[in-house]
Amino acid sequence: MSYPSSMSRGKRPVVSGGTKAEVEKYFVGQFPLQAIWASAAPIAKNFEQWHRARTTEIAQVITSKVQSNNTPMCVAAKFLNTFLHQLMKYEKARPLVPFLHLPLDARVFSKLRRFKSSSLSGVQGFLTGSPYALEYEAHIQIQQALLALVAELNKRPRVGFRLCSRIELNWLWL
Repeated sequence: MSYPSSMSRGKRPVVSGGTKAEVEKYFVGQFPLQAIWASAAPIAKNFEQWHRARTTEIAQVITSKVQSNNTPMCVAAKFLNTFLHQLMKYEKARPLVPFLHLPLDARVFSKLRRFKSSSLSGVQGFLTGSPYALEYEAHIQIQQALLALVAELNKRPRVGFRLCSRIELNWLWL
């Protein structure tokens, strides 16, 4: 799993040491994985509410580990979104694909800043800072703009493929 840490790139760390262990402990002991295995469809129907609840739980686990100027909810969202993306390897979790949030990080923000789209015009101001310093509501606004971007890209003439999820936007800048 890719964790929100910039230590390896010489930037200030997002979280302090020991965070990975705390997050893993949450996913093993508290995350409702059984609900996804039993039936992901009910989660998909209320995904945004469900996402907020899980993000809040993770934020409570990591609050003391989040470095200054970063927001526990957005750091937690990165952990959750990355974990959910990994779950898509399993058939039982795939009903969630259209609802998944794109994991936001500096690389994604850099690509989105350069992307010319009316769908992103309302969130460009958020893309100049750290994705981990945002309030959760800004994170949600960006995710909504990304849904609009997916729809916009799918409507373009002569498009050779159709995106079905925000996470597939990563293919545009691989």
